Amino acid sequence: MNSHSPALFTSLILGSSLGLLYFGGLWITILRFNRTTQPILLMWSSFLLRLGTVLGVFHLILQNGMSDHLLAPLLLTFLGFLGARNLLISSIIPLPKKIKKGRKDVVNYDL
Repeated sequence: MNSHSPALFTSLILGSSLGLLYFGGLWITILRFNRTTQPILLMWSSFLLRLGTVLGVFHLILQNGMSDHLLAPLLLTFLGFLGARNLLISSIIPLPKKIKKGRKDVVNYDL
């Protein structure tokens, strides 16, 4: 086992948490969009808060990264970030169901 393995695992967990925060916050913003009286303010404030958090954490990773091994923690954090995105997408949007209608298969997305 490598001496950098705990740091790399921490980078993956940090990226996953960051992705859940960013894309979960986006989903919450979308759900509240129709119920607010100021949708533009909600959209921009949510975007700036989520973007500032993500950029701040990635900046800290770049600043405090291991001098010789900077690329691995950065890539693992980004991989965890995108993995959380895919996890949220698959949990929010169900897989399509094929419905047989006559001779054609119809894809039904029950949202």
